[in-house]
Amino acid sequence: MSQPPESDDRLLEDLQSLLARVERPPRQVIEAAKESYTWRTVDAELAALTSDSVLEEAVGVRGTQQPRLLTFEARDLIIEVEVSGAGAERRLLGQLVPPQAAQIDLRQEGATRTAQADATGRFALRDLLAAPLSLRCTFVDREPVHTEWVNI
Repeated sequence: MSQPPESDDRLLEDLQSLLARVERPPRQVIEAAKESYTWRTVDAELAALTSDSVLEEAVGVRGTQQPRLLTFEARDLIIEVEVSGAGAERRLLGQLVPPQAAQIDLRQEGATRTAQADATGRFALRDLLAAPLSLRCTFVDREPVHTEWVNI
């Protein structure tokens, strides 16, 4: 094998110099990226974010703070979520469609909190962080479903 041309060596040196000056991403971004990769397994289905009320609001319209409505869709499951409040008073109300019982794990900044969806598919969690979150729904009779990460 022959030696790389000098121009390649110079290019590698320039790239190393540039990377040495670039700041690392925030810790929570790295953790979220690692966790999102970990959860993309064969036995778990990913529910995609299909609706976000923040993105659907009219540009330039301001009013009282309305709850944020999120909809995630998997093959045969819809997860509807309402996030309301601010600061430590932030809370999440959710509904599984079709209605069914499940364990709901809310993942945020390396921590997991658990709620139970009742037979009507309803669940709630309080005291959320203003940080990215993802939900993992575990059922008795089907594979788990994970939502995309979304910043609240």
